[in-house]
Formats: sequence, structure tokens, C-alpha cells
Amino acid sequence: MCMRLYLVPNDPEHTTLVSPNGVAQYQVNTAKAHRLAPPVLSIRRPAENEPDSVVAEIEWRRFGAHPVVRSNVFDGTGQEMEVRDFLYKLGHHFTPTRYFLGNDDVEYRWKPLKDVGHVLTRLDTGEEVARFTQELVAEGFFRGERKWCLQIQATTLDIDMVVTTFIIVEKRRRDRVAVEGMKMPHCDEDVPEGGCEAESGCAYVVLGFVWAVMFFGLNVFSSFNTLFSARMIASAAKA
Repeated sequence: MCMRLYLVPNDPEHTTLVSPNGVAQYQVNTAKAHRLAPPVLSIRRPAENEPDSVVAEIEWRRFGAHPVVRSNVFDGTGQEMEVRDFLYKLGHHFTPTRYFLGNDDVEYRWKPLKDVGHVLTRLDTGEEVARFTQELVAEGFFRGERKWCLQIQATTLDIDMVVTTFIIVEKRRRDRVAVEGMKMPHCDEDVPEGGCEAESGCAYVVLGFVWAVMFFGLNVFSSFNTLFSARMIASAAKA
């Protein structure tokens, strides 16, 4: 039987994953400890106490640093690892496809499909495990509405791991879309692991250099103008 989780709203950084009967199954929020701190995305589910509700936390480190994920979905104990090691690439460096080893010791692959969304499959058999797509809801709390939905088939893979990996790959896909218009010719063609803020670092460096040149130029011009005016006044006084 297929499990359906609707994103309300359709934002992988701030959303609630809701079942067809309107019950919240997962809560996703992103926040900063303070203004200069890196954003931390947290995934939680209903539980009797706060510690048990935490599924995963992803710290989106900036300025070229690799983000890390903290969770117990790996083997049942709390661990921390870099996102690039958890969701790794195989083959082409610039591919958006990501692979990971499930809690059932099976290798899985998240692959984006044009105009469809992401599809999660087993690497050994090609069997589809989950799919993120938009659908017209036929029944339940959202009947008659078009909603973006994470559809999960019956699987030996932990649902927490499905949700955690999905949130990461979908967030990074939107990062790629967000920075598409601000790419610099000398920047990497792929979005850095630090996400949108890391990618925009190239643009920020160039922009900062431009501002520095403009500021320096204005100061030089102002100094020259002041000196020139003083000499003109002195010359007029002598005359």
C-alpha cells in the first residue's frame, strides 16, 4: 500500500508533511541560533518527549564549508556526518543524482525527473520506492486540490530515512534553481554542498570587489577635487 505525505506548504525548508486524513506526520523548520550562524534545518515527528521527536538536523554551513547531518537514522544511534558522505555521487561530478546506503544495507538512488519531481529507487533492482510529484487528490482532507506529494511504497527502508534524504535532495534542487540566474563564469557549474548561500559566495566576492573599487575611486576623486579647488582659490587670491 502506498503512503502519501503532502507538503503543506510546498517548501522543503518550512513545511508539514501531512497524511491524507489531515494528520501531521513530520514537521520541517529552518532557523538560525543568531544572525551570523548557519541555518539549521530540523525534521521532527510526533513523540511523547522532545528528544524522541527529532529525526534529523542538517546544518547548512556556509562559505565553502560542507554541511553536516546529525541523526540516528543511520544505524539507530546518534551520529554526525557530512551531507556529501551521506548522499554521495557516483560517476559524473555535476550530476544531481544522489546515492545512499539504507538502514537495510541496500543502496538507493534519488534521481530528478524533468517535469515530474524526484524518484527514489533501489540500485540493485531498479524498483521504485518513493516519488515526489504533484497530483489531484482524489479523497481525504485535501480532496479536489492539487498538492505536491511524497508517495512511498511498501519498503524495508526506514521511512525516517526516506523523508530525511528527500528533504535534503529537494532543498538542494531548489538551491540550484535559485542560483541559476546569478552564476558567475568562473564559478563551479554545480551547487556547492553549502547550498544556495555558498554558491552565491562567488557573486558576493565579485560584488564586494566592485564596491571596494567604487569606494576607493570616489575617495580619490573627492581628494583630487578638493586639492584642485584649493589650488584654484590660492591662485585667485594671488591674482
